Amino acid sequence: MSGLVLKLAAGERFVVNGATLENGDKPSTVRVVDDNARILRCRDAMKPQEVDTPTKRVYYAIQLIITGDLNEADVLPAILEECARLDDVFETIDRKLLSVLRSMLDRGNFYSALCHLRNIIAIEAELLKVASLKPQPTEQAQVA
Repeated sequence: MSGLVLKLAAGERFVVNGATLENGDKPSTVRVVDDNARILRCRDAMKPQEVDTPTKRVYYAIQLIITGDLNEADVLPAILEECARLDDVFETIDRKLLSVLRSMLDRGNFYSALCHLRNIIAIEAELLKVASLKPQPTEQAQVA
């Protein structure tokens, strides 16, 4: 039997097809065998105020599809378009990063897409850190 396996802490919440569920008093493992189930661990959910970069916007949009707050048919084309734009940024690091993500989205594998995006967000954070360390051009003093 295959499927997504979630290891849950006691009292941990997760969303399945828009419904919020809570684990009982003991840690447990849940196997999700339905390929079409939309799963989100609440601890993996991003808060709106955390959405401050392009990859985080993609993550948040996928999260809202999972929770049922956005319609997949309406939003997925825009997400895929944003992934194409991000390709230019991440292509020199790993050409497959965004193609793997698009493949997951095309298959409706949103949980895996979020897991993959967490890696991309970490890379993006490093790129932004390096960019902020670059010396800023200064105005040259004019000599009279």
